Amino acid sequence: MSIHDPTDTIDITKHFNVVDAFNMPRLQYDYHRKVFLEASTPPNVLGTAKDKAEMYRDRLNLVKQRLLRNELFCPTTMHLDKESYIKITPVKALIGHDTERFTLFGMLTQLEENRYHLEDDDGNIELNLANMTYDTGLFTDGTFVLVTGIYENDRPFEVQDITFPPAEPRLTTDVYFPHVDFYGFPKTVVDEKRLQLEEERNDNIFFIVVSDVFLDQPKTMQALRRILDKYEHENIPLAFILIGNFASGSMVNAGMNIQDYQGKSKSDNLYALGELIGDFPTIASQTHFVVVPGPRDPWGGELLPQTPIPELFTRRLRQKIRHITFASNPCRIRYLSQDLLVFREDILNRLWRNTLLHPNTQAEPQPSLHLVKTIINQGHLCPLPLAVRPIYWSHDHALRLYPLPHTLIMADHSEKYAVNYEGTHSLNPGSFSSSDFIYSIYHPSQRTSESK
Repeated sequence: MSIHDPTDTIDITKHFNVVDAFNMPRLQYDYHRKVFLEASTPPNVLGTAKDKAEMYRDRLNLVKQRLLRNELFCPTTMHLDKESYIKITPVKALIGHDTERFTLFGMLTQLEENRYHLEDDDGNIELNLANMTYDTGLFTDGTFVLVTGIYENDRPFEVQDITFPPAEPRLTTDVYFPHVDFYGFPKTVVDEKRLQLEEERNDNIFFIVVSDVFLDQPKTMQALRRILDKYEHENIPLAFILIGNFASGSMVNAGMNIQDYQGKSKSDNLYALGELIGDFPTIASQTHFVVVPGPRDPWGGELLPQTPIPELFTRRLRQKIRHITFASNPCRIRYLSQDLLVFREDILNRLWRNTLLHPNTQAEPQPSLHLVKTIINQGHLCPLPLAVRPIYWSHDHALRLYPLPHTLIMADHSEKYAVNYEGTHSLNPGSFSSSDFIYSIYHPSQRTSESK
């Protein structure tokens, strides 16, 4: 069965686009004008000290602007009394008060070992976390939090409750910033409502998502062949999203032989993948392939975002597949009216190991829910200290989750999951080669996924 329907007034295959992390516009929120403006200087992988400072300032402003619009923290014109909303107090405004209760917002950090502080754009204050309560989430150094407690002169702020700022659903963001181009996708002349109708009508469209595709293992190639053979003779997927790692061992800084990746022999992993897909001509000619590197792959180094696989290594693979995109990590996909974000990182393990507060597994026993709520409420894919996970400072905007995507694919070595939170469908397809060759199928018409 072909994915092309001649009765369509819209060719859906032309409404499938991928944006590289390094091609996204770098937008900054102007707190005074309450608008997003393009940064005065273009992003550069060789960032300056100013870029590093702006990275944290931009993160704070992005969370703060959505927080102050939230009905819990924004007084209405009809009700200005303190009981009708939660007032956020800047750190510097605490001066002159004593034994009073306040709610503060800022970045949780350790300015000194085992001494926790809250830092906002005005200053910082030491926190006493001995008698507090907290709910679901992974509270690491660098996460933005709301703390409520008692302030006394010349003493640490006595925290009674700590929580993440609430996320802003995609529909709400679209109302406030309907014409802001956050991602840099190609413009379309088709009305968005028409695109949404096409999504719903084409309920046979699906994407296959596979992570940890170890091309150096024969059993992985055999499993891929079975999948391709199955869909070659059934309903053809609109897209195959192939996510690294693409080798069973780490190739980062491993002194790999360039000849092994130029496709000059059939033993070359990428060449072998192209040969395999080429055996299924319908899929090779009609399906969109998106290839995203993993953290152990040699392309892009050890910083986020990761660059795509260089063309030097992909020439022959491009010859075998008609529609193929070698994307960055992370990357964004737009299908008709909805946005998908693809990210490959063992982020659950990294966050769990670096929490400042032990995760509250009594409130929520599922680690995946702690992860999803942390990432979405933070509005950032990697809320970790730079010493733990280095980031290109001036490309930090590529890791933002603002506006929230409709679907968030966080490919992780951990257990597979599918979670809906704040209007975003989050999924982890699991590790293909390290399991019984599990993968996920995403259904865009319903915005749901299933594990296979």
